[in-house]
Amino acid sequence: MEKPITRAVIIDDEQDGQNMIALLLAQFFPEVVLEGRAANVIQGIQLIKTLEPDLVFLDVEMPDGDAFDVLAACRDSPAQVILVTGHEHYSLKAIKASVIEYVLKPVGKEEFVAAVQKALACISRDQASRLSISNIYRHLVIKKVRIPTLTGFSLVSAEEIIRCEAAGSYTSIFLDGKKTITACKPLGEYEEELRLYGFVRIHRKHLINVQYIIEYHKGKSGGGYITLQGREVLEVSIRKKGELLQVIL
Repeated sequence: MEKPITRAVIIDDEQDGQNMIALLLAQFFPEVVLEGRAANVIQGIQLIKTLEPDLVFLDVEMPDGDAFDVLAACRDSPAQVILVTGHEHYSLKAIKASVIEYVLKPVGKEEFVAAVQKALACISRDQASRLSISNIYRHLVIKKVRIPTLTGFSLVSAEEIIRCEAAGSYTSIFLDGKKTITACKPLGEYEEELRLYGFVRIHRKHLINVQYIIEYHKGKSGGGYITLQGREVLEVSIRKKGELLQVIL
């Protein structure tokens, strides 16, 4: 998968300050695209709201206000913010404003690199989370699961599936309403697809829909067992016990 681009803006009333940050970015972080600059609070607010950047380099003191005016006006922005200033006494206020880093002017290379690396790590986690959430919602919208059979295929709602059981190179899919479909695919191929709908592998033979679990018993040894609606009891393997508990607790 292609790595998402990190988009940055600079808000600083001093041209030299803007140029220094742009130079350091080009030198140490060519993967960061500088998409805009602003020289005061009003321009900075408009820039953030228009471009929706991932990273903001923000001077504190400007002719028409300060960095905290910008942050207040753009509180809904998910951008990571690095304050760049010649004044030490704003550090506490910066922490309260959830600014990720505070870099003093004149900007040193090591300090700048460390600050940007920290911001990029947070941005990367945020982007991964957004992709994951987007993927989950995409699958949730597509409610039907395609199940290939000997005669064609069936389309069933994921919510109807109680559990799947390995049967050699086939899979037995048990539906709410006591109907069973034999699928022409092994269980492993359903594990990743159905995980997005709240399914978990509890045994080499069993993949279950957690919404149908009514009891878990740890047993005297091993992984224990679960009871599903309808009072069906299934073994939980030792290897899969941790994953199951992580999902249901």
